[in-house]
Amino acid sequence: MGNKDSYSHRTGVSTFAMRTSQRTDRKLQNKISRSPKNQIKQYLHPTPQKNPLMKKIRIAVAEDQEMFRSGLVSLLRRIKGVEVVIEAVNGKDLITKMRGASVDLVFLDYRMPELNGIETAKIIREGSSETRIIMLSSYNDEEIIMHAFANGANGYLTKDDSEAEMTLAIESVMRDGYYFNERTSKLLIVNMTLQDKVSPKFSSGAGEIKFSVQEISVIKLLAKENSTSEIAKMMVKSERTIDSYRASIMKKTGTKNLAGIVMYGVKYGIIDV
Repeated sequence: MGNKDSYSHRTGVSTFAMRTSQRTDRKLQNKISRSPKNQIKQYLHPTPQKNPLMKKIRIAVAEDQEMFRSGLVSLLRRIKGVEVVIEAVNGKDLITKMRGASVDLVFLDYRMPELNGIETAKIIREGSSETRIIMLSSYNDEEIIMHAFANGANGYLTKDDSEAEMTLAIESVMRDGYYFNERTSKLLIVNMTLQDKVSPKFSSGAGEIKFSVQEISVIKLLAKENSTSEIAKMMVKSERTIDSYRASIMKKTGTKNLAGIVMYGVKYGIIDV
């Protein structure tokens, strides 16, 4: 009868010792995976699951300047989950090409010949309340922004905005129904929210969210066009602390940027108007 604890010449370790070590490793691994700290980590950073039913966002672009249109389409095609299905030289061309087509989001140049961005947005909105519209302009002009949203736009970007900004705008208009960049006047956002020019969506139970005194102060000060450094001085806190308050507010409300925080403050009476 052979010795159960045989010796491995290759490793220099007895097979009994190897089996014991393997059992210990498995027990330790199971213990680690069950630890509260690791469970929290797995909850906050779960393994991403692919959704086979997830469809690409179908985008149409209307822009009369060929060089800018080509650059915009090229940029959009680099963004994951996006498919450019229509390219048009003006609003009239776009409306013709959209007949019978399935389009989720339209990028419209504000100024175009034959049929400009505003006139085109009106026609699109009359035909569909679901199609999202992002207006493009060379200027971050409040009057243009108001005019665009009053005629059906869901978002507004300037032509020098970055790829990251454009990606965020696409995600926001598709998920929340609106998008403002960080440079948009907070007073303008307040007025548009009061006039129901935008209909922001927030996390479930948004009206019952509890904020700390410091978070409420940050919401009010952000709405008055104060920067992070200015708010830090006013509240006698570090800029990092103010950033942490802002991050906490966005997490609680489900907002993604400053504009969302301001709209939340208006809708739920935190900001005095």
